[in-house]
Amino acid sequence: MQQKDFLICMKRTKWQRDVERFGSAREARRIYRLQNNIFRRVYGSHLRQLESIELLQRALGDRADFIYREDLSPDLVMKYGALVSLGGDNHFIYVARFAGIRPLIGINSDPRTSSGALVHFTTQSFLECTRNPSFPDRFETWTMIEGQIHHPDGKTVATGPCISETGIRNAFADAMSRYYIRINDEPWEEQKSSGLLLSTGAGSTGWFHNCLPHTMQIYEDPTFARDEQIFRFVAREPGFHKQHYYRYLYRTLNRGDTLEIISEMDGEVIVDAQPETSFAFGPGARAEFRLSDDHLLVALP
Repeated sequence: MQQKDFLICMKRTKWQRDVERFGSAREARRIYRLQNNIFRRVYGSHLRQLESIELLQRALGDRADFIYREDLSPDLVMKYGALVSLGGDNHFIYVARFAGIRPLIGINSDPRTSSGALVHFTTQSFLECTRNPSFPDRFETWTMIEGQIHHPDGKTVATGPCISETGIRNAFADAMSRYYIRINDEPWEEQKSSGLLLSTGAGSTGWFHNCLPHTMQIYEDPTFARDEQIFRFVAREPGFHKQHYYRYLYRTLNRGDTLEIISEMDGEVIVDAQPETSFAFGPGARAEFRLSDDHLLVALP
């Protein structure tokens, strides 16, 4: 069988998810009335996203297959020329974990309500590009973080590729995060904070930027390119006095460097803010993070 050009991974709209969550359209609308009457905005976005899907299905025909994210797998992706994420930034980051060596194309399914900072295409601009038989032929190569968690019982868990950010914190969000931290073979440092946040270049313009000390946000530019061969981390809310002597408040790691953390808490490691990629990080567990040898191949218009 001839390989198809595109595997397009759709996301269910907020309206679709909420009707399923609340049991009926009537109940979803009742909840929306309690949320400052958001029905018109949510349902309008729902219709625009369905219109985007239908337009792509008509235009691409046999060149593409359409699936939802629960059907996504690395083996399936390898059967197509390129993987397409149809949604917003959060959906794009989730889909990216499955791209492997295949090009990844990000389409914003509703530009009217989503800024789509990480996705480069609208439905129309993507379809215009597909007229070129060599598309996709222009790319960015994004760096990723990979991690491993070594548990006290000897079990090791790989956290998979991090596209944007990785959070390490107490599983009870209001409790203090306690841990030891070091880079490479430097001496360990014990810290207390509201958690650590690791960031790639793709994540450096988001929550990571807002977690940095206020003076750093004003006088420095902590953002960095998506293809830059570094990653950074920040200890969130370490306290006024402790931030003056912590060695690992905010650091940059290069290729070949390893960040190690030993948990002193009932913690968790959350990769790219996705519930599907949340990992237990209990007392005595040790996590290692470094730049991945793999890169994400992101298509450009």
